[in-house]
Amino acid sequence: MCIAAPAHVVEIDRENGILSADFGGVTQTAKLNLLPDVEVGDYVLIHAGYAIEKLSEQAALESLEAWDELLEVLDEEDREWEEKNSN
Repeated sequence: MCIAAPAHVVEIDRENGILSADFGGVTQTAKLNLLPDVEVGDYVLIHAGYAIEKLSEQAALESLEAWDELLEVLDEEDREWEEKNSN
């Protein structure tokens, strides 16, 4: 199973065929081979070192919101587990 979160393209190096994208403060590079028309400011999905899909801003923001909600739930579960097992 592949899980990918949207990344915001912050830099493109067309000469070397790579982009840099921001994942909520973490920058990752990816190859452009599959998305030669991507531009700085676009949102993309990255898998196995390649930008594999370009997303609309609306779709990317909705997905990021869902990821934030999921991470909040997981953090809460971790806190509850730690409290339960620290006694």
